[in-house]
Parts: sequence; C-alpha cells; structure tokens
Amino acid sequence: MQKAVTTAPVLDRARSYMHIAEVLRQEIHRMDVPVGARLPSERELAQRLQISRPSLREALIVLELQGEIEIRVGSGIYLTRDALQIVPVPELQADDVASEASLMGYSPREVNQTRFFLESGVAAHAARFITHKQLKALSASMATMRKALDLRGHSGDKPLADADRQFHATLASTTDNRLLVQTIEDLFDQRYTPIGGSMHRLFDNQLVWQSAVDEHQAVYDAVADRDPLQAQAAMQRHLTRAHARLMAVIGPH
Repeated sequence: MQKAVTTAPVLDRARSYMHIAEVLRQEIHRMDVPVGARLPSERELAQRLQISRPSLREALIVLELQGEIEIRVGSGIYLTRDALQIVPVPELQADDVASEASLMGYSPREVNQTRFFLESGVAAHAARFITHKQLKALSASMATMRKALDLRGHSGDKPLADADRQFHATLASTTDNRLLVQTIEDLFDQRYTPIGGSMHRLFDNQLVWQSAVDEHQAVYDAVADRDPLQAQAAMQRHLTRAHARLMAVIGPH
C-alpha cells in the first residue's frame, strides 16, 4: 500500500519572499497603521510573522518596489500607501514561484548561499591552476577596482561592480568550464534585478565598497601565493561579510 504524501504549504516549502511579502502586506493591514506612519521595528515584524530577519528584509524590499512602504536606513520603515483592498493570493505552484522570481530576481540570501558553495571551491581551484596570464588579469581587475573606488563619488557604483564581476569571472575561468563561468556571472548579475538592485542601493556606500575591495585583495593574495586553503577561506569570508552588509539593520530595534 502506497503512503499518502503530505504536501507542506508553499510558504514553508519554498520560503519565497514573494509569499512572505503577501503575508507581510496583510499583517500591516491588520495593524491598522496610518499612511505616513512608521511601522514596528524589523525585530517585531519578524516575530509577528515568525520568520528570520533576512527573509523579512527581502519581503520589505518587494513592498517598497511596489510603492507600499519606504525604507529609510537608520530611521525605519514607513507606510506610503494603504495597499489593501486585500485580494487573497492563491497558493502558488512551483512554476509560478519560478516565474515571479525571474521577474523580481532571486532571493539575495539564496544567491549568496549558492555563490558561497560554488566560489569557495573555485578560489581553491584557482590557487592550484591559475596561469600567469589569468593571474595578470586578476591583478588588473584589482587595480581597476581600486581606481573605481577612488572615483566612486563621480562615477557611481557601476565601474566598481564591473571590476568586481571581472574578478570573479577571471577566477572562474581557471576551471576551463564555460557552464560554471556562465553560472557565476549570472549569479553576480542578480545584483541588477529589482530586488538585488534595491538591496545594493540601500546598503552600498564608500565604507562597504572599501571593505569589499580589501576582501578581494585577500583572495588575490592567497591565489597568488598558490595557497588553496587560504584562497577558499578568504572567499568564504568575503561572501559571508558581503551578505551581512546587505542584511544591515534598517532602523531602530
């Protein structure tokens, strides 16, 4: 006799930030917050919904992109429009979740986790097998990154992000695996999706970029020293800290 399969709700199964955003929207409506007022702190909202604060932050970005709230870093979250008129959203199937994610962008938390697993191995591989030409290209991307950091006030973040992308793509090229290179480039480019772009707009600043450049230097040094363990550790530190910076606290606790 075949056992019946119990299917968990999509919110529990997929942890889609789109689903969490809808639950959050309804919770805000239930709290009866007036337009223009500040919402409860991140901590309180996360406790109300029984979700992690990183998951909450992604859902908040969705509501901001939809014009329902305004996130003011250091101040808090403010209601800008009474979005509900609640129209219940039917439980989404896996294909629907994938479709929504492709439009808004994948979860920054999941993107970073995927990069952590892939790129730490790539860094270790690069330390063993990088060619002189590839090491030269890696060094050039570091020099470009530092120059772009100095000029950030005039040219913005894109030259920095382009040099950052080139650094990671050069490391990936040491594998001679086009699929892996393309995957890492695609993951990096999630920063330009609506949700990824909003995260970076809120939390990127001169200090954040300075830290990122220093972390890239540590990866470069370990690869140049042909030290796979240090290269792997340096990449893991970089990606862990990069995600922590994107998860900075929005307002008062």
